[in-house]
Amino acid sequence: MTDFTFQAIDSKGKTKNGKIVADNSRDARKKLSAQSLTVLKIKGGEKEQKNVASQPSGKSVKKKTKGIFEGKNSGGKAEKAGLAFLKRLLELHSSGMPVADAVKLLNQRLSDPSQRYLAGSIWRELAEGRTLSRAMRLLPGYFSESSSYVIEAGEATGNLSPILEKIITHLEEKREIRSRVISGMAYPIFVGLIALGVVLFFLFFLLPQIQEMLASLGGELNLMAKILINGSNVVLAVGPFILLGLIIALGLLRQLNKTEVGGMRIDRTLLKVPLFGKVLFLSELFQLSSLLATLIWSGIGLTENLRLCERTIKNRFLRSRFRAARALVNEGKSLPDSLRKFELMPLMQLDVLEVGEKTGNLGNSFNDTAKTFRDELTKRIKVMTSLISGLALGFAFSLVALVAVSIVTSIFQVSKSISY
Repeated sequence: MTDFTFQAIDSKGKTKNGKIVADNSRDARKKLSAQSLTVLKIKGGEKEQKNVASQPSGKSVKKKTKGIFEGKNSGGKAEKAGLAFLKRLLELHSSGMPVADAVKLLNQRLSDPSQRYLAGSIWRELAEGRTLSRAMRLLPGYFSESSSYVIEAGEATGNLSPILEKIITHLEEKREIRSRVISGMAYPIFVGLIALGVVLFFLFFLLPQIQEMLASLGGELNLMAKILINGSNVVLAVGPFILLGLIIALGLLRQLNKTEVGGMRIDRTLLKVPLFGKVLFLSELFQLSSLLATLIWSGIGLTENLRLCERTIKNRFLRSRFRAARALVNEGKSLPDSLRKFELMPLMQLDVLEVGEKTGNLGNSFNDTAKTFRDELTKRIKVMTSLISGLALGFAFSLVALVAVSIVTSIFQVSKSISY
């Protein structure tokens, strides 16, 4: 008999951790299932862990090799270079050229420095006998983890061209959505910064000069202007302490985010933030549905598809819910029922998936679901950016108007006193 540690989901959807004594892991799973628990993770006892620890592991090698060919660029430029490279690779491979020869030719023909560096890095990996997905995984700055997993599925089935085409379509849609968010937020941020600059100019440069002028004429600022000046003085006095407190709070949140429990709570809280939480939720569902559609069409089994997709979910709370749903699928339950139990998708989309599963057309159902999530995500982003733009413009107008009115009314008061 061996002690096994486990993590499971009870009938109410709550996570439970504990230990159970059994002859083997299969017997342990049966005992936990008899207790109405859905197993997420199960590990052997101390003896089994020691045996595993004594065996050589490839993790250290992976840590050393990972990042050797990491891109010189980072962020949007690197992703754009990776997308352009995949397009060129698809053009050559779809014409009948093997992947290795296509990458070698791209290394010789490409003129863009980033793409040529990328092609050279991948070609060196392929020349050493590694797969394309493995080479892409060593370039996280250029390719997302989900893309490499989809490529791996395409390599396993020997049907890489349609997989590349679907990856490119998915990446282009993601870039389009991201550009909409950035373009929608750029204008209100710019207006807000300009308004803040104007207000600071009035408060700390123009208003003191007007105050001196009014004092020399025997007048004084009105109540509104005094409130603005006193308020700015208070902000200058208390501002550094507020900034220090924010820095400390952000540091604590960052440390909390590194823990499993804290990170789960933070990600769950983000999903509840008005406007932004719904956009984040729809973004995860769009990526998940699109990726599942691509993997199902690649010919890989559903269990393996779900395992690959689980790694690509960034929100840890949603990832834990998806892991629990995946465990139910592994036990033989249908995918729509498993997703419905943990409320991972709207009921309408789950009905579409249920029909697709019964008719053997689950790939098209996920594709239709991804389009629905994309359209809804686009609408939500438009509403969010419009609302934020309106609030930013209103805030900027209010600040400038408040300062201008306070100054003008003070000058009018003095002019009236002089005329009398």
